[in-house]
Amino acid sequence: MIGTDSLASQPSLSRFYTRFDHESIEQLHHANQELLDKVHELRESKALIIDLDSTHADTYGQQEFTAYNTHYGTVGFHPLVAFDGITGDFLKAQLRPGNVYTSNGVVDFVEPLIKHYNEKFPATTPFLRGDSGFAVPALYDLCERESVYYVIRLKSNAILQRMADECHPA
Repeated sequence: MIGTDSLASQPSLSRFYTRFDHESIEQLHHANQELLDKVHELRESKALIIDLDSTHADTYGQQEFTAYNTHYGTVGFHPLVAFDGITGDFLKAQLRPGNVYTSNGVVDFVEPLIKHYNEKFPATTPFLRGDSGFAVPALYDLCERESVYYVIRLKSNAILQRMADECHPA
């Protein structure tokens, strides 16, 4: 028991926030990855599904990099996130302005994660899953180059529909 109702006052949190820089964020990413690696080892995982997604976080006021997102119809951030699709464990996140497209920066975001698991856990079979916003050739190329199985939804269109109809006639 700490003996207090709150862990930190607003002024303490504000002082902490102003000391948070790029190096601090990298150290947190490193610490998170070390914990994930220990859990991966303990579970003796044979597969890893990197579940890519983007989400929207509303903002209020004048936060840096906040922007209007037409898809969500509101102002905020549009971060990239990655989870382990088997366990639900959080793998990584990147805060982005609200007006960037889903796939913006996805290769730079996920490549270090893929390389890490391929190097540290070569016996683990890596998979990547993403929605249609991630359907970009550069991500396909990365997955193929790094021997990652991938499933990325494609947006429906007339050509795909015709091909599907040919494979499964009514």
